[in-house]
Amino acid sequence: MIGDGLATDNPSAQTYIASQTSAQIATYLRGKSADAILTTVLTKLAPLGASGSGPIPDGAVVAADPIAAILAGNYRKVPMLVGNTRDEGKLFPTLFPFAGGTGSGRLLNDATVFSIANTYDPNAAPQSTLAQWIPPSYLPTTTPTTGFDAVANKLTQIFFLASRDSVLGAAQTQQSNIWYYRFDWAQEPAPFNEIYGAAHAFDLAFAFGNFGPSLYSNIEFTTANAPGRLALSDTMMRSIGAFARNGDPNNTSLGVTWPVWPATLVFDATPTAKAVSVQ
Repeated sequence: MIGDGLATDNPSAQTYIASQTSAQIATYLRGKSADAILTTVLTKLAPLGASGSGPIPDGAVVAADPIAAILAGNYRKVPMLVGNTRDEGKLFPTLFPFAGGTGSGRLLNDATVFSIANTYDPNAAPQSTLAQWIPPSYLPTTTPTTGFDAVANKLTQIFFLASRDSVLGAAQTQQSNIWYYRFDWAQEPAPFNEIYGAAHAFDLAFAFGNFGPSLYSNIEFTTANAPGRLALSDTMMRSIGAFARNGDPNNTSLGVTWPVWPATLVFDATPTAKAVSVQ
């Protein structure tokens, strides 16, 4: 709005917004190109830490109080298949201060990370070290409370597992056909098994059976870990397929019975074999 001459600063922009109807604001925003929106997000909102997005509880598409709606039974009670990776927080080390960290958990910016991942040879001897990636204050990674693993786990609890418990706890009052999994696979070549482990979205390649070129494939998948990950992927795909067909992910490839929530099915593998268990 400032760039378009509709306002001169943030206060006058807020005044202008207040003078417009929701329809007028929607028409204004929809008239902007994707490039204009992205440029504004990256140059104006990102420096303020306000570039994230999420569902908007507008009271129409999404209930104004989603948890209250679930508790009241005002939702579609379809079978639910829900999952997390064990180390969700390791993909978001810049957020470590929110989990009590002393600063960002990563020494490298995204451009450097992606450049390394693009050219890395996963089957060669390690070409990178933990000290190149993780600040000294988070090393050794296994240090209780202050180590990289501990702070990442706390971030996972705050941002991911708290939401899981909130939603599934409410849904459990209305239905029992809820299955939950945790993805624990962390067989990347060193040092990436510690840097990422079972990080956010690292289960997707297994769920889709797609181990071809991708953003992180060169730092995840090796010839040595192929037997175990392929066996694990096969079981995950069979479980998702069973759920899609029957509303229940149980199938013989699991080798165990997958109980409903609050039990957890753990998807994991060694380099040579799948390792599926129940907790």
